[in-house]
Amino acid sequence: MQTIATRAWRIPQLIRNIYTTRVSAAGKNITVSPPLPDKLHDLIYAFRESKVLFAACDLGIFDILQDSDAPQSVEDMSSKIGSNADATACFMDTLVALELLEKTKQDGSWLYSNSNIAKQFLSKSSPHSVYGYIKHSNEVIYPIFGNLESAIREGSNQWMRTFNLSSEDFFKSSYNTEEDRIRFQSAMHSTSRHFCHAVVTAFDLSSFENCCDLGGGMGTMAYTLCQYYPNMKITVCEVQSVVDSARHFHPLLEDYPNQGNISYVVGDFFQTDLPKADLYILSRILHDWPIEKVELILSNVIKCLPSGTYLALLAGIYNGN
Repeated sequence: MQTIATRAWRIPQLIRNIYTTRVSAAGKNITVSPPLPDKLHDLIYAFRESKVLFAACDLGIFDILQDSDAPQSVEDMSSKIGSNADATACFMDTLVALELLEKTKQDGSWLYSNSNIAKQFLSKSSPHSVYGYIKHSNEVIYPIFGNLESAIREGSNQWMRTFNLSSEDFFKSSYNTEEDRIRFQSAMHSTSRHFCHAVVTAFDLSSFENCCDLGGGMGTMAYTLCQYYPNMKITVCEVQSVVDSARHFHPLLEDYPNQGNISYVVGDFFQTDLPKADLYILSRILHDWPIEKVELILSNVIKCLPSGTYLALLAGIYNGN
């Protein structure tokens, strides 16, 4: 049985089906608008689905359900998050439609529980959780994309318009307190670990003895490298405040028995005195900085590159297809 909220979520798809059915059933030529392509439909509505996900994480929906001994009713959830019961019912059904929650009927009442996706990736307690990056997306990425038109018109980033801070000052503010640092690094850590294994296994790095991960955060890439290359010495070069907070992200020794090969060094990729290595990594760094800063970073790294040394630049790019 579908709820009103579930059916409402599928109204655009139903409308497309109605158009097609009318043409077939009428038995004559009727001029109607063509069905909206699925790709275009998804692009139009995708931001709404993202915002539903962001709100659910912010409200603690997945954590409450994960920590509960049994599926919860709308009344239970409304009481625990301090929300309107009717709005909560619609919201929970929307999460069901998005396959983030599951809904079952017991003794005449509808009860909700986390789907497998939510259990594995959306609750804070899961070792594979991406909660940190979802929170970062909601608080930082989503607002700044609201000024995309201005970015295109002006050819400049929109940190100042969005947060009344330059990009440099914004990232400095992310390190004001240990709580700020842990929150920001948690966001980076939660997504990095999902691509690090793919990156590390895409290349044969066995010929490199010493690796330096510049701006390596809490060491996600470093710990992944030590799993695959037990003889490699890996240095994470970071600012002092991040090095001080790195202890919060140390994995279990049984999962990473070679983590003794990892060391943290205080440094700054805007300076030339970088740790010596035969492999340098810049992962998800350059896109955060204006071109003059990017040139400075690369120039400093290149100055440290002796013959036979390599630089790996890791960044998200769009496939030409």
